[in-house]
Amino acid sequence: MPDPTADLHLHTRFSDGTDSPERVVELARQVGLSAMAITDHDNTEAIAVAAPLASRYGIELIPGIEMSASADGCEVHLLGFFFDRNNAALQRHLTEQQARRVERVHEMVRRLQKVGVRIGAEEVLQLAGEGTVGRPHVARVLLNHGYIATLPEAFTRYLGPDNPGFVPGSPLSPVDVMRVIRNAGGVPVLAHPIYLRRDPLIEEFMKDGLVGLEVYHSGHTPQMVRHYEEIADRLHLLKTGGSDYHGQSKEGVPIGVVKLPYQHVEALKQWKAAHVT
Repeated sequence: MPDPTADLHLHTRFSDGTDSPERVVELARQVGLSAMAITDHDNTEAIAVAAPLASRYGIELIPGIEMSASADGCEVHLLGFFFDRNNAALQRHLTEQQARRVERVHEMVRRLQKVGVRIGAEEVLQLAGEGTVGRPHVARVLLNHGYIATLPEAFTRYLGPDNPGFVPGSPLSPVDVMRVIRNAGGVPVLAHPIYLRRDPLIEEFMKDGLVGLEVYHSGHTPQMVRHYEEIADRLHLLKTGGSDYHGQSKEGVPIGVVKLPYQHVEALKQWKAAHVT
């Protein structure tokens, strides 16, 4: 029997993924995962939807989330694991952040219109549907209108940092977001540090409550993985990882392209047991 593995970074249509929670669980089963974490942006609703099918397949479904913050002019993404998703303060934060995301779409569209891109915010919001709206929804509308030929092009031409349509995801500091995660009983982890490209900030975040680092990510080359393993070891941070699956959105990376040995899930559980009362 193969060793148990996990993918701890998965998105559904409840944020900027394109698949239903049930479809994500089905794909996890197909690639032989023992554990998985749905980490939708500022949204926990997919967890309850996915839970019955995950239980039927014998897959451990870990409560997860991805949340945005800002530091030194950079967008920072933080993952949370093993939190109480019914925590009132967490849900208040998510409601507030979802409202910010709607306003963010309106601002992105306003900025894009100034450079001749004729799309509407309502079309983006309609595409997002029940999910938390984000930049990938804007990218798909740009693709539908022929402004780009591929989804990644949206981020290099219009929506990435220093591009005309970029608007940060959240004005909150990482310490504020990590406090929300930890007060809900969760374990805060810095997502895909290669996109941050500010390694000195990792140690600063650790002083503010960071517990783990997403060392293993579909956007990390083997050399980058070794680099972040060294940082995690030096700072005594837990190591996590995942595919960052979005279905047909973003880069289209498949579930299971990153399979994390289950020992890393155990380490998250052990930290929670030792630090959360």
